[in-house]
Amino acid sequence: MAGCSQDCRGEVVNCRSAPRAATWLLERLGSGSRFEPLIGDLVEQFEAGRSRLWYWRQALGSLLGHTIRALRTHAFSFVTAVVAGCVLTSLWQLGCSLVFHSVYVNLAEIKQHPWTLGALLRFVGMQANMASEYALCFISAWLVIRVHRAHQRAVLAAFVVALIARSVPTVESVSVVTQVILMTLRVACILVAGLWVIQRRCLASIERRTRFVAILWSAQNFITCLLFASCRVGELSYRRSEFYLSMYAAAAGIGLYLALLLWRDISSLGTTRVA
Repeated sequence: MAGCSQDCRGEVVNCRSAPRAATWLLERLGSGSRFEPLIGDLVEQFEAGRSRLWYWRQALGSLLGHTIRALRTHAFSFVTAVVAGCVLTSLWQLGCSLVFHSVYVNLAEIKQHPWTLGALLRFVGMQANMASEYALCFISAWLVIRVHRAHQRAVLAAFVVALIARSVPTVESVSVVTQVILMTLRVACILVAGLWVIQRRCLASIERRTRFVAILWSAQNFITCLLFASCRVGELSYRRSEFYLSMYAAAAGIGLYLALLLWRDISSLGTTRVA
């Protein structure tokens, strides 16, 4: 029994357990096997009579020192990865705006049957544009993680924060609610793509619930894109109705939940490998 002392007759006199939250932080935020001996030493000294405050001080101090050393060693590649992802995103979006501009121009003024050749070409163009947006999420996440491999989940999170900060001042004619929902969906796509790249070799060990959510999310995104483009070409009106906005909001929510499941499953797999 951890943290228990015994008298000369072998009976339990006192039982103390180390702070679980502090130990969890060391296991999850530490550098894997390097922190295993440290955790063992801290637990042993805690059982010998050290206080909980002492345990927390040692754990947080160790994490802080590890973070500072990591930044000194990998700061250049970390910053380079985030900048490279942002540059790729800007160039890709600029290219898409030029390539697919003709798909959306004068969409509200065109008066023709929705199933003419011109309408079908616009429909295909809208699908290609949406597919390029999803491709951008996966490629940018892959690039960021490949440039900085030392702290992959940390650099992925930093890239997402940089994209959110970059999009804040771009509120134009599109409503704030619409922009927030679409940005959340993009963030979810980047997180899911990045986590898949990080541990793609271990995806066979991921829980069945995570796989089900991934299939559901992919199907929901595909159907939403089809319905949205069909509505826009058929009605010849480029306004986002509440129905389609709610569909994108649902996709964003499911995507964030999937990212959370992947993050948790990857953490569990990492802990199992260390053990």
